[in-house]
Amino acid sequence: MNTEIIDEAIEKYVHERMTAGRKRATERFLSYAYLKQGKDGVSEFLQKVRGLSNYYIDFLRVMSNPFKGPELAWLASMITIAVYAVILMGFEEDRTVGIFLFAGTLVNGWSLIRTIARKWCDIGVMIAIYLEIAQLAEHELEQMN
Repeated sequence: MNTEIIDEAIEKYVHERMTAGRKRATERFLSYAYLKQGKDGVSEFLQKVRGLSNYYIDFLRVMSNPFKGPELAWLASMITIAVYAVILMGFEEDRTVGIFLFAGTLVNGWSLIRTIARKWCDIGVMIAIYLEIAQLAEHELEQMN
């Protein structure tokens, strides 16, 4: 079975879940599964959906640490620039440059905090949706047997 079809079904569920709600997304997902695979292939399809959803959940849990991506490099460069700005503020002739650098570092720090918060929220929502998909597939498999 092609994983592109499974990815497409999961992506459609996620999109539908975010726009129309759980009930409608569930109905559309199941109808897509039965139409695309037929009655004979639905069991295998749902098993693979469950497995792929669990893989995505594990992957997102690993990636939920915001300092595993570019944010760590961004934080390190901001700290370096902030230290340099404080040193510049100690010299009378470079005080203005130090103030501007420090202000820019504060603005970028706020932006980093917002980015991290948004990333945590998005990852949390995606984990919950993938968990719903895995539970839905499990429930349908139990009903089939």
